[in-house]
Amino acid sequence: MHDKNLLHLSVYLTSRGISKIGDFMLLIGINIMILNRTHSPTAVSILWILPAVAQLVVSSWAGSITDRCDKRLTMITIELIRAALIACMALTSCIWIIYSTLFFINGVGSFFSAAAAPYLTYLVPNHRRKRLNAINGTLQSGAIVIGPAVTGLIVHMTGRVSLALWLDAGTFVLSALSLLILPGVKIRTDNAAEKQDGVFSIWLIDLKSAIQVLKQRIFFTILLTLVTTFGTLGAATDSQEVVFARLALGLSSGDYSLLVTIAGIGYIMGAIFVTILANRLSLRVLISIGSIFTSCGFVLYAFSHSFILAAIGFIILGIFQSFSNAGFSTFYQISIPPEYMGRVLNITSPLTQVMTVLMTITGGLVASLIGVRLMTIGATLLVSLVSIVIVLTIISPRAKGAFRSVEVQS
Repeated sequence: MHDKNLLHLSVYLTSRGISKIGDFMLLIGINIMILNRTHSPTAVSILWILPAVAQLVVSSWAGSITDRCDKRLTMITIELIRAALIACMALTSCIWIIYSTLFFINGVGSFFSAAAAPYLTYLVPNHRRKRLNAINGTLQSGAIVIGPAVTGLIVHMTGRVSLALWLDAGTFVLSALSLLILPGVKIRTDNAAEKQDGVFSIWLIDLKSAIQVLKQRIFFTILLTLVTTFGTLGAATDSQEVVFARLALGLSSGDYSLLVTIAGIGYIMGAIFVTILANRLSLRVLISIGSIFTSCGFVLYAFSHSFILAAIGFIILGIFQSFSNAGFSTFYQISIPPEYMGRVLNITSPLTQVMTVLMTITGGLVASLIGVRLMTIGATLLVSLVSIVIVLTIISPRAKGAFRSVEVQS
């Protein structure tokens, strides 16, 4: 039984790593394609806004469906749909078709996220989650290195982003095939919701259930809000990353891909550290240190005037973001009952996407008005401020009880 569980965990992690390679190949390839054709920071910003808008439209109800479906079958189906959509994207040169396809790719991706969170929670015993989240971070961080590197190599050798997209579609097919090995999981749902005839009535009951879960875990909700704010500010900075690299640092497309690869190396280093030290570092330490030093990496990157300084900032950012991600992921998995995870995402995911859209639009407009460097500096200083608030919240007396109960389970 022990060996079988390890096999399932290995297969799941491998599948997610392959899928993430595809995500980053798509991210880098589309950014380069749109920037080369439009030379517009605003056009590039749309690439970051579209996923958030798509997830906003879908994520408010996706969890109600995935909570009632076989999680493995849902994930396999979504991976195959994404593969088909990316293949279609490779066949067109129309920017608006590319935007539309990207919208649908991220829309269906909401179903994958809503199914994957509870599936992983059921697959992994509590005492293994901290280390497994670190290993998951290592594999996914490796995708940050491999994805951009493969895309950059293909674009450099052939000058064709479409070829990278075809390979990208193949990674999602391979991910889907890997998931076939895993067991199916269908989680019980509320009887009250099942007795309702209308879809809207079921959705309302699900919404009330999720709100009740969050109210009962008020400290978790506060910390989730802060971490989400931290992440969306980072996303606003990331949305102008390729523009900053080109215009503020004067880097080529190849240099930019190398910079992202270096960040991935930082992620891998941090995730390996967490994997080794998982049982020695508390969740409070992981989240606190991760938040503070991640913001330091952002600030160093924003004030850099050379490739070397930007790379150092990215390495610091990558290392310590692995700490905070592993810590909060474990805290989330233990704090929220898996049978409610999809429905909780019905609330938290749309709010996250609204914040992401607003901050990304604001970042693009501010960059157009005052320049991408000043926008990046301002955004990273705000990231630093939020990281300080996160630490103060975590070290508060009220936080001790919440973390103590979670640490016992982990």
